Amino acid sequence: MKLKKFLTIAGLVGLTAIGAYALTFQEAGIENPEGKSVMLKDVPPEPRLFAIPPDCNLKDKESLKKLAEKGKEVFNTTAKGNCVACHCAKDAKGCGNIGPDLTGYKNGLFKAPGYRGEEKTLDWLYQKIADGRILIPKDLENVPYYHIMTVQLTTGQLTYEEVCQLTAYLLSQE
Repeated sequence: MKLKKFLTIAGLVGLTAIGAYALTFQEAGIENPEGKSVMLKDVPPEPRLFAIPPDCNLKDKESLKKLAEKGKEVFNTTAKGNCVACHCAKDAKGCGNIGPDLTGYKNGLFKAPGYRGEEKTLDWLYQKIADGRILIPKDLENVPYYHIMTVQLTTGQLTYEEVCQLTAYLLSQE
């Protein structure tokens, strides 16, 4: 008799748990409007073209030096751009190996031609950090390698000032 009572209680508890489990699945289902809105938050916004703001002085040596010092902090801060997760640079706190090594960037990679042989300019470098997707040639848009660089300014991960600072930091990598 005790066994029958135990099985009945266990069965009721089990059914309650299964019912709660089923409701959880139903609530998280793809047809649920809330589930769709959560998924859409992961879709990045369209690529955007950015210009260097007037207060971003990348031509004056003293200004460039001050900006580069701050850019080094942003480069090494995982809560910000997290550049160091993929790149290495002089005095970096740990180095990633997904992206190119940026040590000597000003004298090497920056002077190398772009995707289609175009000259790299300050505007190009600022855009590459802000939202590099705009620089991808149409015939390479579906090649996964070209979509690795994170989208910093369009998504709000970084501010205009921080993109300016990172640009200065890369220009200091001689």
